[in-house]
Amino acid sequence: MNIFQQREKIIEDLITACKDHDEEKTNHLLNQLTELDKTAEQKPLPEEPKEQGFYVTANDGRLLLKDIDDDWSARTYDNSADPIWNGNRQYVKWPTVCETLPPEAFPFERVNTGADDDD
Repeated sequence: MNIFQQREKIIEDLITACKDHDEEKTNHLLNQLTELDKTAEQKPLPEEPKEQGFYVTANDGRLLLKDIDDDWSARTYDNSADPIWNGNRQYVKWPTVCETLPPEAFPFERVNTGADDDD
């Protein structure tokens, strides 16, 4: 579960605890949320690949594309963009890639597509 999913779950539980007037549980969940944020702030982002092109994730081989604008997209079998990112967006910058994918997805491996622009 990535940090956004963890945060979302804590907030859902927090809303329930507030509605139930459970002060102890509310305080506990607020502390969890604070610790989660501290942990996220302490972790540096994985290094972004410098070259544009196709990459696969280390954990499940998901195909990603870094385009000429340094935007990232997840690609499908027919090379269309798959909106997997937070907010259901098709194209995102590196920090959102890192926030959305689990730590085991890194580092990415460059894919040689056979095109002339591959190194």
